[in-house]
Amino acid sequence: MAADLAGDRLTAVLEGDPYLLAVSHEELLADGRAKSDDAADLVAAMRTLRDDGAGTVVVSRAGAAPALALLAESESDERGGDIVEIRMPALEPADPRGAGDSMTAGVVAALADGKPMREALRIGAACGALNVVRHGLGTGGARAVATLAERVELHAWRPDGD
Repeated sequence: MAADLAGDRLTAVLEGDPYLLAVSHEELLADGRAKSDDAADLVAAMRTLRDDGAGTVVVSRAGAAPALALLAESESDERGGDIVEIRMPALEPADPRGAGDSMTAGVVAALADGKPMREALRIGAACGALNVVRHGLGTGGARAVATLAERVELHAWRPDGD
């Protein structure tokens, strides 16, 4: 199960142990789940969500801040640990509406296609980014997503910012 929810609905879906949970940093703040928009506070909130039943937790962030993913224990490895920053190449934004939803949809579609989580995160980030650089929701095609996904980088998150 995958969910992109906030508030009471997020609390309710955690009882079902979702495989993937997506939430924006603004929603974590509004729900009182994160103390601030600082990455360390967001990661603490993500760990609590995992403790409460979520598998992989993805937090979208506004502007140029990279999205964060807390990988399910089965997805973690020695290469990068369990928390990754999803870094996009520099792009010129046109319209930020729907980026997080497009990212979630891209991750879910890639997982449904049998892609591993790390590749699904790259594809999802590309879907969200295409939404930002184009006018009109859902206007990016599969070829554009694939091309952009090749440029998405996953980096191990470090609390000290390294």
